[in-house]
Amino acid sequence: MRTKAPPTALTAQQVAVLDRAGLGMTNAEIGAALNLGVDTVKGHLRQVYDRLDTTNRVQAFVRGWQSGLLPRSASVGVAPVLSDEQKLILRVWGQGGNRRDVARALEVRESAAELYEDAVLDALGTRKRVVAVRRALEQQLIDPAGDALADLTTPMAADSGQGRTLHHRTKGGTGATELVDEAHAEPDSPDPLDRSVATLRSAQGLAVHLGALAGLPELPSLAEVLAGAAPRRTAPAVVRLVHQALALGVPCALVLPAVAVDADRAVEAVGLGAAWTCAVRQGAYDRSTAAYLEAAHLLGAPLDELLVVCTADQAPVVGEAGVRRILTTPSIVPDTRPRRAPRPELNALERRIAELAAQGLGVAEIGDHVHTGEYLVRTRLADLRRRVGAVDDAHLVVRLITAGAIGTERLRADLPDPVPELDQAGRAVAALICTGTLSEAGASAVGLSLRTARTVEGRVVRALSRRGSRTHAAAVAVITGIVALPPPNHIPYLETICPVA
Repeated sequence: MRTKAPPTALTAQQVAVLDRAGLGMTNAEIGAALNLGVDTVKGHLRQVYDRLDTTNRVQAFVRGWQSGLLPRSASVGVAPVLSDEQKLILRVWGQGGNRRDVARALEVRESAAELYEDAVLDALGTRKRVVAVRRALEQQLIDPAGDALADLTTPMAADSGQGRTLHHRTKGGTGATELVDEAHAEPDSPDPLDRSVATLRSAQGLAVHLGALAGLPELPSLAEVLAGAAPRRTAPAVVRLVHQALALGVPCALVLPAVAVDADRAVEAVGLGAAWTCAVRQGAYDRSTAAYLEAAHLLGAPLDELLVVCTADQAPVVGEAGVRRILTTPSIVPDTRPRRAPRPELNALERRIAELAAQGLGVAEIGDHVHTGEYLVRTRLADLRRRVGAVDDAHLVVRLITAGAIGTERLRADLPDPVPELDQAGRAVAALICTGTLSEAGASAVGLSLRTARTVEGRVVRALSRRGSRTHAAAVAVITGIVALPPPNHIPYLETICPVA
């Protein structure tokens, strides 16, 4: 393993630029934050690459972090459970590697490497590699000291010896799930499940969470499948995996969530009534790790020899129990417990622009406040609308306020006193503005014509916003309770997804 030369010290300006690059900020955003031109930011980054002997911002950030040149950030939240392959991907990125290098390290095709990379980004709540690596460093998930790209991309050196983690994908149009082990894929192999037999053979027990079986279509019975009376591919991969376990003599346990009412009926589900050696119920709130410990005990399998099939949302629970062989499928039964949507993550510039828009400032005024041009402000707002799924700026700020993504202190300080009261038509139109549904269909739904609704809209805006801003009026309507909107059940993720706490 080659030894890297110690990096040359960076200037304070270069440290500031590199630290913000590690937050996923673009050159324009870094320039706006540091009051620098884009060309100046690019020049600083080139000098950073030269001084740290790196080729891109991910590798430069890792080198600066490891060398103590950057301020160390504190770990936030609970660290996600990552497989060995996912950690390897992060290490490859940290050494300046690209997708081809990831594919070489995992011994998979580049198309498969893309799926692995997406899974890592999802697990760390971001769509940017540098942010994923930064969070992995902050949460001490990886330690790239002594890593070299050539060593990581050598298959024998990169192989962890613990086997590949199987990932899931949904079969188009059927709702069924397939467990895919791309690392051991043969180019012409017709069925990914065939490649999981080696993993199953090495396990001493199989535990299947009911969520991985719930909602599956009617399936052929075990006898029909083993007798060849039904096409093998008609059964979802989860069920076929259980069939394989039975054929190999691997004992199986069914893990029931606390909300499962009829355990006997659950055990008989999807033609697998004879499959289960035992059934174990989880504790309250469907988050108990004790069930997996009990399942391993009843099956006589050590935790490190137990194979667990569960939905993706259960994987962290399984990992907390100490299980390391986890196959995941998409969540089929939605969680109906009320909860806030994941808070959209905005960088400092985006948050400031959105807050100023909520206060009713125009594009030019916002640009003056953030020391940038109108074009960048328009671009940022358009990008936020796209990422949040908003139809206009009023809908955008309402979604960000209800998700808790932007501050409302200045808005509350400037509220009219007293807050105007709106009549029934005014409240209805205010609700349409806040939900982005002020259209002919939306107006008809509240008993108004679109022409009347537009007239009422002007009256609502004048009553709620001294600036006469439609966006400001929507923000005021929400924070004063004139329009009562629950926290959204889902906001399309921005470029990053907040880590699960």
